[in-house]
Amino acid sequence: MPKIVDYVGRFAFFELASFTLVRDHGVDRLSRHGLARVLATSISTVRRLLNPEADLRQLALNEIAYRRRRRLRPATAATGPDEGARLLLPLIPAVPDQVAEELVWWRLVLAAPTTARLTADGDGDDDGPLHHRFAVANHGYIPSDVLHARVESPRPPTTDDGELDVVVAARHTREEDLADRLEIVVRVTAPELDASAVAHHAQVLHALVDGLGVAVSVGRLHPGEAACLARAHVATLALAAPR
Repeated sequence: MPKIVDYVGRFAFFELASFTLVRDHGVDRLSRHGLARVLATSISTVRRLLNPEADLRQLALNEIAYRRRRRLRPATAATGPDEGARLLLPLIPAVPDQVAEELVWWRLVLAAPTTARLTADGDGDDDGPLHHRFAVANHGYIPSDVLHARVESPRPPTTDDGELDVVVAARHTREEDLADRLEIVVRVTAPELDASAVAHHAQVLHALVDGLGVAVSVGRLHPGEAACLARAHVATLALAAPR
């Protein structure tokens, strides 16, 4: 009888191992050799079972998405600050597994290309690009090889074929999902608010959730403190509703 290989189960182990590597060592340690070490197996086993073109960051993202789906709660017909808090608090890391999930998420996001506009070398008061200024500081002038040197540009958020980087795409998807969830939190907490007020308070909540998530994942805030701050904000949101 031929041996039955659980390829789906093995792939789940690769997702968890990728997550573990980012959690314990950071994105720069994410590699197939790293997976082999975490799973105490051979690199040949990893290479045999994992597509050579697979992006290991996507595996870690898959594990995050799986954990997130398990803990988020659906809305009910109830309204008021208690129900708003019930929906909001699962978005704030509360136990070690959730703190790890939040940490891995932010490590992946911050290591990925940004869509923010950054000030380029030579903007403002800077007298030319960085490598030109260094040449002047070092030699007193810009040698011709430095003058015509091609310096690597910042990593763009899209690939050569125009596709979004996998982490950037995941961030956009998560931001849209979170925005929708937070609008529900606001509507549930304060049903009297009009659409523009709901959108405003949802944006404030979005910033709050991001900030608390980072603060907890880096250890600045205890999860219980973050939960108290989230509850307090929901209480003030209920008070802001027109009577």
